[in-house]
Amino acid sequence: MISLTTPMLLAGLALLALPLIAHLVNRHSRQTLIFPSIALLVAATATQARLSRLRRLILLSLRMLAFALIVLAFTRPVWIDEGYAGQSGGDNSAAVVVLLDASASTGQRVDGVAASERLRGAAKRTLDALRSGTDVANVVIADASPQAMFPRLTANLPAIQQRLAEFEPTEERADLVTALGIAGRFLSEHPGRRELVVISDMQATNWSEIAGEDSLAELLPKATRVKFAEVDQQPPANLALHDPQHFPTRPLAGQACDVTVLAANYSGQTKQVPVTVEFQGSGNEVTTESQTLSLAAGEQQTVTFTTTVPREGVLTATFSIPNDALDVDNRAYLAVEASARLPVLVVSDGDPQVPGTAAYYMLRALMPHGDETDPYAAEHIQSRDLPGKSLNQYAAMFIGYLGQLSTEAAAAIVKYVDEGGGVVFFCGDGPVQANLAALQVTAGDRGLLPWAPEGRMRFSRQDEPLRITSGRWQSRWFRDFDEQSQLAVAQIHFQQIWSAGVPDPTAEVLLLFSDGKPALGSRLFGAGQFVLAGFSPQATFSDLGKHGAFVACMQILAKSLQPQEGRFRNSPPGPTYYFPQRFSTEEAGGGIEVINNAGEAVPSRTTTLADGISVGLLDPKTAGLYRVTNGQRTLAAVGINVDPRESNLETLEIDSLQQQFAAQGFETELQSADGWQSSLDYAGRPLWGNCLALALCAIGCEMFLLGLWRR
Repeated sequence: MISLTTPMLLAGLALLALPLIAHLVNRHSRQTLIFPSIALLVAATATQARLSRLRRLILLSLRMLAFALIVLAFTRPVWIDEGYAGQSGGDNSAAVVVLLDASASTGQRVDGVAASERLRGAAKRTLDALRSGTDVANVVIADASPQAMFPRLTANLPAIQQRLAEFEPTEERADLVTALGIAGRFLSEHPGRRELVVISDMQATNWSEIAGEDSLAELLPKATRVKFAEVDQQPPANLALHDPQHFPTRPLAGQACDVTVLAANYSGQTKQVPVTVEFQGSGNEVTTESQTLSLAAGEQQTVTFTTTVPREGVLTATFSIPNDALDVDNRAYLAVEASARLPVLVVSDGDPQVPGTAAYYMLRALMPHGDETDPYAAEHIQSRDLPGKSLNQYAAMFIGYLGQLSTEAAAAIVKYVDEGGGVVFFCGDGPVQANLAALQVTAGDRGLLPWAPEGRMRFSRQDEPLRITSGRWQSRWFRDFDEQSQLAVAQIHFQQIWSAGVPDPTAEVLLLFSDGKPALGSRLFGAGQFVLAGFSPQATFSDLGKHGAFVACMQILAKSLQPQEGRFRNSPPGPTYYFPQRFSTEEAGGGIEVINNAGEAVPSRTTTLADGISVGLLDPKTAGLYRVTNGQRTLAAVGINVDPRESNLETLEIDSLQQQFAAQGFETELQSADGWQSSLDYAGRPLWGNCLALALCAIGCEMFLLGLWRR
């Protein structure tokens, strides 16, 4: 059985009229003229005329045969084996799903041609090879949120081709596991032959997730043939900018601030890299600075620029290097938001208005003036309010007296620390051991506490008074704690403390009691840190809360608890980004929208919560600066930056990937993306090459006979 992939091209057989017309034109009209002198030659030429007509008919046949074979070749005929229909359960159609990589790395250029163009060409040739009206297909675009071009397999191949013509690479990182799952779902719906065609630049940092996937058989149906399109090119050298940061992470208005970016050299030779940063303030004033650095092969360096944070509004920084093989990672974006006062949270189940409670002293130590001149804006809540509170907006959290800590509240505290927050836990009245044990259990195997308290110790007036006599005064925690403050702390008597157990090896002991036991210690957890104090400022434990040294201590702890690395990491293109701030109804009065670099509104979502209005940036497709605005006023901003893993253009060895698929029961094949062959080889033998060869033979015979007869 012969199947025509593109039967519509049979209309080209109308071209057979051309050699016929040429043949008829050559038949000249004749007029009989009798010359007696040559009358005797008529009988001799009659035989030659019949031979001439035969020759013309032979040439006409060869020309028409060549035209017919060329037209037939364009219809791409395929010889289908007789047993094929039986092998596929009576359905000789094939289902082909193309997994087309659209990650940021496919925008790389070699000799001026983007890899995405070569991948699109391979996908087009794959679809061209299918049989119109017989085979079904679909294309899965692999980006951060993989989607298929059509909701189901379709035989409308021209429609797929039309959508494929609109394909462009994204600035996202491909979720290949999800893309394979979507392709497998489509293929599982087809009863006949199934084929998955993977067309990708095979970037190692992306495909390594698949290389370690042991459940491919769960993603793809059995008897699926997997074909890989190999891009025959060496990965080009690439320079990139990653991970823009600013220090301090919560700068105050008018404060000096360092902005940094990581410059990386993904090449085999040393490169001189000019790095430029453009600062833009709320008044649209622009300043530019530059540095040039030398990067060895594979080296990364941090570039630092110093600026001053404006007293109001948002400062944006755009880093850039010259364009190269991959342009999308040659820019990095950072937004610096200044605060007139840093928000801190005081958590206590005691009444902050009652003198002598821990909450009373903590609030007054953080805000000694009680007005806008205080650098910290302290807010008090009870532990039961923790689960519904947006905690990531606070620079630090101080915990005083607590009742029984709920599981939800413990989880909220641990999550806050894990995501970069700093917590100080004062051990005072209440179920201290049970609450700390709940936090430790919630933290799991990683551990949260610097040590476990062994029990409460009380001292009478006759006992030797317990004091804080030593500490790491030169550490980053207390280097601002002057000598007079140290002496003042040493004079404070403690009537009650919580005795410390053996400190964890990863803990840092900051202060010691006069008996040599730890009084204050810190332990890193996730991106944040947890500080445990074996004492409390409440009046029943000591007179600490009444001294000015406690004010200095609280201010220093609040400053030191700010994360040394950016807590609010820049988000990559693709996933929805939720701004950590909560906006008041007054700020949203004129309507909130999110705009991009060009000042255009982009899709966003606003949600009213108990503590304010939450704003989400929906699936940002490109890197850049995005601002939350209300009219002409900028309320917040964020830098969306390309995933750093997209910058390393090294490719994965396809052989290892083929072996992994083969080990899980899949037949695999590797072809060049530039020399892609028919996807229908498994269904029959393509005949269009034979048609072209025969057409050339017919043309060759015609030329040979013409030359022979003219001799």
